[in-house]
Amino acid sequence: MDHPSARAVLYLYACGLALLHLEQARRPDTLTDLAVWRYRTYLDDRAWTGRLLTLLLDAVLPPGTVCPEPSYVLSVYELGAHAFPPEQLPTAMQLLATPSVLVDRRDPTNIVGLGEDAEQALFTGRWEHPDAVEFSGAVSMGLAGWSGIAYHPLSTERALTTGEIVDLELDVQALWAVSIHVQALIEAGQDPVMHGEYRRSCLASAYSRLTQSGPTETVQHRLMRKAILATSELPERLAAARDALRP
Repeated sequence: MDHPSARAVLYLYACGLALLHLEQARRPDTLTDLAVWRYRTYLDDRAWTGRLLTLLLDAVLPPGTVCPEPSYVLSVYELGAHAFPPEQLPTAMQLLATPSVLVDRRDPTNIVGLGEDAEQALFTGRWEHPDAVEFSGAVSMGLAGWSGIAYHPLSTERALTTGEIVDLELDVQALWAVSIHVQALIEAGQDPVMHGEYRRSCLASAYSRLTQSGPTETVQHRLMRKAILATSELPERLAAARDALRP
């Protein structure tokens, strides 16, 4: 897709889901600068995605069909180069994965940074997010949170690639969205209806593939997969959706 400032790829799933992946390179002066940019672009990029999907669907759906608003944004940061001393790098990774602590979000239309002193205080206190899960090893540093992932390859030849992280997240976010859709129907008092091939057996198969290690899966990939599944709560949501679709 032709995005004004990013490489944009739209993934369409046969079950009725659209997932947009935006890839951008940034050189922020501070992590607060990155956090402010992240939240401000959320508004613009979600609006742009909504317009894009509406344009695409208008070409194939009956007139008057309402396109759902994009519902969620997950951020993945690959730290390629940095100027942090070794003792500050773990805190920097924590702040990359969960940058919300660096900004004031009370007014979503005007996100502002908390300032250099606030960022420095988090480094001084070696701040850690209580719910973030590490998947670091000898060749990389990795951290997964609810809405963000941070990854820093220490050995580019043996570390995970960005593509491997994105591929897993595409599967996770797609299944998460399907699970939430089923949950929303139930909470609205409706019987969840899915096309035959995407009913319970499909979700059961996806659950098994996501939660079981493959024969050729590397240790790094296994640790990443477990960290992402733990922080996304996908296994629990997927199991609930699977059970709701019992025949």
